Amino acid sequence: MVTYSIFYAIIIIASLLGNITVCVVILNTRSLRQSINSCFILSLAVSDLITACLVMPFDLELIISFQRWIHGEIMCNVWTTTYLMAVPTSILSLLALTVYRYRLLQEPLDIYKASPLMTRRRASIVVCCLWAYSMLFSLAPVFGWKRLPRSVNYEYCYFNLSLTYSVLSSMINFVIPVIIASFLNCRMFCVAIKRAHPPKTGRRAGKTKHMSRLKEKRGNVSVAKQESIEDPARLGTVQESSNSPTSEQQPVESMRSRHEAILIRKLQQRNIRAARTTFLIVFSFVVCWLPHSFLSITYILCRKCAIDIAKHPELLTFFLMLGYLNSAINPVLYSFRSSEFKKAVKDFIRRRR
Repeated sequence: MVTYSIFYAIIIIASLLGNITVCVVILNTRSLRQSINSCFILSLAVSDLITACLVMPFDLELIISFQRWIHGEIMCNVWTTTYLMAVPTSILSLLALTVYRYRLLQEPLDIYKASPLMTRRRASIVVCCLWAYSMLFSLAPVFGWKRLPRSVNYEYCYFNLSLTYSVLSSMINFVIPVIIASFLNCRMFCVAIKRAHPPKTGRRAGKTKHMSRLKEKRGNVSVAKQESIEDPARLGTVQESSNSPTSEQQPVESMRSRHEAILIRKLQQRNIRAARTTFLIVFSFVVCWLPHSFLSITYILCRKCAIDIAKHPELLTFFLMLGYLNSAINPVLYSFRSSEFKKAVKDFIRRRR
């Protein structure tokens, strides 16, 4: 158990330092603060930070004290409720991030429309709803949806949950979100491959996409016109929905077409990189939490299996520690995969010197 204690301590310290850095950098960098992507990343970092501050330390103490709980009934409920809130919020934030990245990979010009599907305000509302749901769901056992009248018995703190609550929690807060996120990531992977290697024939590489309003500013250049682009994956032509342009307008329209095609290509490349990062974050979460979740579901549904699992507490401890490791891995994935985030971290450190 000494080895587990050391690893737990390392994971706690790494999670605290990494997620505090993520939160501080996002909140102090205007470009990141206004980013829709950062809104979901911040939610994920906060949930990981809560896990590192209020959940992991008690697990470490239980390992050291051989599962002896000394903090009473109220703190036991606080600990279990915080766990039931923070961990589901992580996967739900990841699911929201995945849906957003999938939508953006499918429609790279959505953020330039007059009425985009996702805005910073809507993303904030989604995050608030996720947290509100997780809080309410995690408080259900405290208000009666539990198995035993007390959560502490014989100096042991139980996750005092009814069978129905345990099954619902596992399905709604883990299994279903993981399935949806995995499916969308597979779809993003296919789209990324298709966009990265467009066909070289004269056929259209993609469907005709209609832009209700496209605005892109680079210095004094601004494009904002209702147009239809034949192929956003390669240089293409822009066809006006109205009458054909005059000979004087053709050079201007041709230049505008090239500019917009280049813009779309850059957007697609950036979205593909972001989709890969999202895939790594989701993959990391699944790999870290799947063993513990599978063991927990087996423990709930199979009484004979529960007896066998109880004979090997070190297995539960190891799988739970593997799940907590995800909270330390996430900040590394943000910083190493995002050039914008790396630049923001360097600028933040430089300003503090």
